[in-house]
This record gives sequence, C-alpha cells and structure tokens, in this order.
Amino acid sequence: MPFFFREYNPPLLFKNTHANTILAALFRKKLPFDYERKRFFLNDGDFVDLDFVQKGADKLVILLHGLEGSSDRAYIRGMAKIFSQNTFDVLSFNFRGCSGEPNFTMKGYHMAATEDLEEVVLSFHKTDTYKSIYLIGFSLGGSVVLRFLANQGNNPTYPKIKGGVAFSVPLHLAEANKEIGKFENILYRLRFLISLKRKMKLKQEQFPDMPFFPVKWRYNFTFFDDFYTGPFHGFLNAKDYWEKAAVLKHLPNISLPCLLVNAENDSFLSSFCFPDYLDPKLDNFYFLKPKWGGHVGFMPANKNGFLWSEELALHFIDTIHQKEDCSVTLVDNQSLDNDTTT
Repeated sequence: MPFFFREYNPPLLFKNTHANTILAALFRKKLPFDYERKRFFLNDGDFVDLDFVQKGADKLVILLHGLEGSSDRAYIRGMAKIFSQNTFDVLSFNFRGCSGEPNFTMKGYHMAATEDLEEVVLSFHKTDTYKSIYLIGFSLGGSVVLRFLANQGNNPTYPKIKGGVAFSVPLHLAEANKEIGKFENILYRLRFLISLKRKMKLKQEQFPDMPFFPVKWRYNFTFFDDFYTGPFHGFLNAKDYWEKAAVLKHLPNISLPCLLVNAENDSFLSSFCFPDYLDPKLDNFYFLKPKWGGHVGFMPANKNGFLWSEELALHFIDTIHQKEDCSVTLVDNQSLDNDTTT
C-alpha cells in the first residue's frame, strides 16, 4: 500500500544547515536507556563491540554510526529508543576502534567496509533468534548499509535481511571530499581529523613498526586516506579508495526495500549525492531529498523526544515488515491526521 509520511518542515532556526547539524550533534539530549554490551570476535582476531537492547522480539534493527561516532551518539540512541519502544530488538554496531577501546589490529573501518557487519549478520543466521533483520546507517554507516544491500543483489546471501534505511550518505567520495574541504566545513573537518589523528598515535604505540606520520600533519582527508585508509584497507591511495569505495555506482544492484534520505542543504554532499534519476527505475529503492535537515540533523525533536528522521525510519521499516507494497510519498503536516508514533 502507499506509504505516506509528513514533510520535514522545521522551525526557521533549523532551516540553517549548520544550526541543524551542530545542534543535533552537540546539544541534542541523549535519550536514557541501558545497552547490554557484547564483544564479538572477528575471524581475523580483532573484535567489534555490539550494544543491544533486547526484549525478546523476533525482529532486529542494526544501527551503524557515522565517521568517528559510536553507539552513544544522540542520533543512534534516539533511533534505538524509538525502535525498542515499538517491538523491535536493537543492535547498535560500533565499528572497530569506536567503542572506547582500541581494536587489536591495524585495520579500521571505511565507507565500503561491510566485512565485519557480514560476520555479525551471519552469526544471526546460525540461530533462530530473529526472523527479520533491518539495517539503518548514518553518513559513513549509511554508505556501509547501501553497499551491504547492493552486495546482496537479486540472490541475497543473508535471507533474514529484509531492507534498510540510510541517512546523509556521501555517495560519491571524491566529490564529497571537495565539499568537506570547503572553508564553511572547516570545523567539522578539524573535529573528524583531530579524532583520527589521536587514534593514529595510539596505533603507533600499538604497532611500533608501522610507518611514522610525517612531521607535519595535514588536516585534510586526502592526507589521511593516502596515509592510512587506502594502504591499510586494500587500496592504493586516497584516489583509489574514493573511486572503489563510493557506493553510487552500486545502487542499481539493490533489490531489497531501501530508503535513502539526503537533505538538499547537507553541506557535506555534492550534487552527485542526490540520485533522483534512479528512483523511478528501481522497484525497491526510494530516495527522499528534504529541502532542509543538514548532515544527520533533522531537528528538532517532538514532544516524545524523537526526530522526524526516527519516525520516518520506523514507519518505513514497519511497512516493509508488514510485507506490503510500499511507495514513499511526503505530504504536508496538515494532511497527516494521525500521530504515527506509538
């Protein structure tokens, strides 16, 4: 059946991309609840920490954070809360080195790093705990979700995976790198790269034989991806990584129901990150381009503490779970008679 959801039309302050992005990242109140952490050991001897909210449901949502995020980010906790209140179990996935403890190997995570997620998903296919699994990712995590779904193609390797949602995804990495490199994004860029520099110093202590950093650290992603992301993850350099890890060209391979939401005013995204031309051609791929929202923003919260993006994700996945045909249509607030969140 058709899937209707209200248009995102925030108050004036939140129509500013930087206000929405920054307030969501730094000032949104974290919704209170307790995770149960489980350490999952990977085939290469490393680990990822998985934070669960389990209530005995037979359907699971796996949440994947963005670059240098974690399960404790407000946007992850908000999404975890709304799903746990609506008869889903939740797994908040911490990428390697993002759970508060250094991981065991030189390997980290990147825009196309689906291997660790695949190991975790495979473990659920060996038990009867869950009948249906859904993926939700943000920014880098959204890229991983889209790549995972694209890798399944028309013959899914993991039949319990039923679909996914991705927010604020840089689909074309070379062009997105140009955007994040602009002066208006300098604070975001510095925040990411200072965190990454700190991790690289810890890696040097763990692995004294690894190549030393140049004396002068350059605060741009070309430098970081040339030095670390590319060579330590099977790519030649930054350019090779950006070309091979970009998910844009893989979107036509997605056959499972998938919703991509990229705000038109997201300052991290270039015009290549808005695949309007694909939507009508793909049976199960739905693309929404709200006029506002910033990068992983979509503030403010409603009276229950939830964001528009969280309510949207819940209703899209609920629709998939009901196994009904769905098409996504935004309608204005006045046309939506009922509050759609329980």
